Amino acid sequence: MPKKTVLIMALLMLLLVESAIALPKTKDPKPKPPKIPNKETITFTETATLTAGNIYLGNQIIDTGILYVQDAISTGTVNSGDSPISGFEIQTSLSGTLDLNTYIGSYYGKWIITGQSGTFEGTITGNVAVATISGKFVGHGTEFFEGQKIKGAFEGSVNNFQVEITIQATITFKTN
Repeated sequence: MPKKTVLIMALLMLLLVESAIALPKTKDPKPKPPKIPNKETITFTETATLTAGNIYLGNQIIDTGILYVQDAISTGTVNSGDSPISGFEIQTSLSGTLDLNTYIGSYYGKWIITGQSGTFEGTITGNVAVATISGKFVGHGTEFFEGQKIKGAFEGSVNNFQVEITIQATITFKTN
């Protein structure tokens, strides 16, 4: 056999042996499409004022220095800012207790805020300490706000039978 043929056959054998013992190739990962969020949030701070003329105290019982209130209803207006709930009417229905010696208590209940195009409604829990209030709330939208969720916290003060609260909230809604 000519040298040239032997050399070509040797090269072919090397190529075959090399490909036979070569490590298997790993597949290139397929690029994933970017994750598009299907939720959007709006976070805002707002104030609301509830006045004494708009408060119905519900059922009240005093027992051993504790005031028990059931279904106290108050109404007011979210009255500043340009948040999604600015200008809405707010109504709460609360039940709770207040120690008349320390003026410390807690409450829970339901709330609804109403605008021209829909409402948000949900539950509320909170605390009272002397002339201050604080709490947390969560709720869901109806009509135009259907599918939206609102969650937040608030704190405020009571002065001359007027309650002023500052609300910090987030509205979450699905996007298409």
